[in-house]
This record gives sequence, structure tokens and C-alpha cells, in this order.
Amino acid sequence: MIKKEKWHMRGYLEESIFFSAIFILTMLPDMMRPFTKVEFIKIFVFFTLLYGQALLHRYFVFPLLISKKYVAYSCGAILSTLFGAGLLLAVDYYWIDPTSYLSGEVTLLEVFVYFIVLCLISTSAILSLFLIRKYSNEVRKRNEAQLRLSEMNIKYLHAQLNPHFFFNMFNNLYGVSLTEPSRTPELILKLSELMRYQLENANKETVTLEEEFTFISNYIAMEKERVGNRCDIEYTVDDEGGVASYVRIAPLLLITLIENAFKHSITTQRRWFVKIEVKLKKGILAVNVQNSIPDKNLKARSTGIGLQNIRQRLELLYGRGYTLEIIPEEQMHTTLLVLNLE
Repeated sequence: MIKKEKWHMRGYLEESIFFSAIFILTMLPDMMRPFTKVEFIKIFVFFTLLYGQALLHRYFVFPLLISKKYVAYSCGAILSTLFGAGLLLAVDYYWIDPTSYLSGEVTLLEVFVYFIVLCLISTSAILSLFLIRKYSNEVRKRNEAQLRLSEMNIKYLHAQLNPHFFFNMFNNLYGVSLTEPSRTPELILKLSELMRYQLENANKETVTLEEEFTFISNYIAMEKERVGNRCDIEYTVDDEGGVASYVRIAPLLLITLIENAFKHSITTQRRWFVKIEVKLKKGILAVNVQNSIPDKNLKARSTGIGLQNIRQRLELLYGRGYTLEIIPEEQMHTTLLVLNLE
């Protein structure tokens, strides 16, 4: 649906405001003294003609310069300026102030040169406004297009994230059903709660951190059911000032880091662990995820979709307001996300 242009962005309104402002500023010295209604009309007509010749240049002559017709533009600029100055001189001589010419106070040549300079100044002012406004509109349109593109990309990433998340969850559920089928109904119930959160919040622009933390807690609880005592799991949240209930974040942004930690940490040769530390202080969210290095024969095949997804979403949503570091070590894999939520 095409949006109507806002009233304050319409060209004719901007033109009227600019005309009025320049008229007042230009004619202010003449308007400081007492004047009659006829004198005001003369001043207004004179300025309208001056402004009109500048618009003539803008709409009919300046496009020649844009089209790189330099000779035609030069001839057109000279002719339009001479025509404007001549028209002003004729109106001034025959109607506005004929007594000045009859008394010999000024010569026609002096006034004609003065009007040429006046036409050049007014034309430059009008063109400056036109170019500034055109540039501003182009920037606005480009920003709107970029915003629409970002919104489309975010929606695409959401659509990509949901199947990826549930693919991992159903893999977990399948593994438990083979080893401990009696626990399957409970895990299905937990999975339904996770799915409800996905359905209710995935398309929202933001959710509170408290909601996101609860979602992560439910996910970790499900992972604990799956892995039992084979994996040491730590999950801590340090919320300074208890602000998580109203500080907001893009939904499902952190879960990929948690998923990857569980998926790529399975080991039997050394201690299997997943450690998640979340700190929120003065609008800065720091998430530190550490997990054991998986055994080669147990290493899960990675599609790379998860991390690619979160990087793209962070870039689109937060620009330069984040850092994401992935630090592989000999015995441990560390992922550190620092996000400025303000």
C-alpha cells in the first residue's frame, strides 16, 4: 500500500513557506518604514517577479545542466537572467518607481546591472533550496528502502530460525524416546511450551528480557531432562537493579548460542559441561557461553545456519551496538556476546 505523503513534506507547502520567508527577509528594510497599501502591492509584485524568474531557471534551464548540455545551459542561463532583469527594469521604470528615473538619480544601465545581480542571487538561493530538498528526499527514500529491506530480512531470518530450532528439539526428543520412553510425554509438554513462546513472540519486534530468560530456562530444563547427569550445566543470571522485566530485546536472539553450546559439547573422554553466564548492567547485556570441546567421533554435523542467522540479525537490529566473539580453545569453546540495549 502506497503511503500518502505527509502534509509537511509536500512540495507546494515548502515552496510557499520558503517564498514567504525570503519575501519577509528581503523586503524587511523597505517594510520597516511606513507604507501604503499600493506600496505593499508594488513590493509584493516586484518580489514575485524576481522569485518567478528564479523558478523559471530552476524548472526549464537547470535541467539542461543535469543533462550535461553545458552550452545550452549557459545560453539559457544568460537569456533567462537578462529577461528577468529586463522585466524587473520595465516594471520598475513604468510602474513601481518612475520618478527616480525622471529625476536622474539613477541611470537605466546601473539599475539593469543591479537587477542582473539580484536575479543571480535569487536564482542561486532557489537552486540551493531545491538541491538541499532533493538531497534530503533522496536520503529519506533511501533510508525508508533500507528499513523495508531490513524488515524483510528480519522476517526471513525469523522464518529460517523456527525450523532450525525445532529440528534440534525433535532430534533431542527422538534421542530420549529411544533411551527413556517413559519421559517422552513430559518432554513433549515442555516442547509445547517452547513452541507456544515461539508462536506468540517470534513475530514481535521486541520482548522483555525476563520473557527471554524464562524461555531459555525452559529450554535448559529440557536439555537437562535429555542429558541427565552426563553433563554439568550451569545457568546464572545477574540482573543488576532487577530491570529485566522492562528492558527489551529482539525475541529468540540468544537461544541460538545456547543451542550450539549443547549441540557441540558432547564428550566422553573428558568432562562434558555447558556454562552460561548472563549479566545485565546499565543497559549492557553480556552473555558468556562456555562448553566443552566435543569428541571427534561424537561431533555433531553443523550447517552453520544458527550463527550466520544471529550475526545477520544482530547487524540488522543493532548495527554497531554489539560485539560477538567466538573463541575456540584446547579444552573449551567460548562465545561472548555483548549487546547495548539502549
